[in-house]
Amino acid sequence: MEGVDAAYDRSRQPAKLVAALGIAPGQRVADVGAGLGYLTLRLSDAVGPTGQVVATDINDEALGMLRTRVSERKNIVVRKVPPDAPGLEKDAYDLILLSEVDHFFSDRVAYLTQLRSALTPNGRIAVTHLRAMRPPLVAAAEAAGYSVVSEYNGLPEHYLLFLQPVVSH
Repeated sequence: MEGVDAAYDRSRQPAKLVAALGIAPGQRVADVGAGLGYLTLRLSDAVGPTGQVVATDINDEALGMLRTRVSERKNIVVRKVPPDAPGLEKDAYDLILLSEVDHFFSDRVAYLTQLRSALTPNGRIAVTHLRAMRPPLVAAAEAAGYSVVSEYNGLPEHYLLFLQPVVSH
């Protein structure tokens, strides 16, 4: 009998997902709501030894397990954050990943608005979730002043879209 992880991997396609993120070595990436770190180690591989992944979560138990899993990785920082604040430094992230997490935000618009200041000038927010969860996220992103700049449709059950702040002239 096949393991749950293999079935989950088939559904999520983590290697394809991380490749689609277009991460370059040396970049700084935030894994918001990292949980047990399903994507954190893959993100760590993508940014390489000169990059950094900041993995955040609100759950102490998950964070403890994640810290153990990534303890050998020098390019991963694990950080506890409050539920309604990203806890990310200003102008610091090339990519902020929200993987199956935006439905937990008490106010998606407010949370996305707070993320803007953490992005570098060309930084992007990548959001992936089950396809049914796309409409409320897109509505919140637009209300928070973002536009969908691209979308990847190569995942079986999930969407992956990229947001950037709308620049007002």
